[in-house]
Amino acid sequence: MDVHDILDGRSSEILELFYTIDKIQQVIDGQVNADKPALTDGSLLDNRDVCKLLQVSPRTLQDYRDKHLIAFYKLEGKILYKMSDIHNLLEKNYYDAWKRKR
Repeated sequence: MDVHDILDGRSSEILELFYTIDKIQQVIDGQVNADKPALTDGSLLDNRDVCKLLQVSPRTLQDYRDKHLIAFYKLEGKILYKMSDIHNLLEKNYYDAWKRKR
C-alpha cells in the first residue's frame, strides 16, 4: 500500500462522502418531521378531563372510542385526547335548533 493511497479528512472522496451523508440525514429528518402527528393547539386532555368537559361517564367515553367517534392517543395504558378533536366531535354533532328541515 502506497502512502498516497491513504485518504484523509481533506480528500475529495471523504468530503464527498460527508456531503452525501449530510444530504441523507436531511431527507430522513424531513420524513420523520412530516410523519409526526400535528398537535395544533398543544392541549392534551385525559379521560377525567374529557368526561367532565362532555358531561359523560367514563363508560360513555369508552363507547365513543370503541365506535371511533373520537380520536385518541394511548401511551402505556394512559389515554389522551387533543382538544381540537373534542371540538371537532362537538361540531360534527351540532344541530341548530333554529333551522327547519324541508
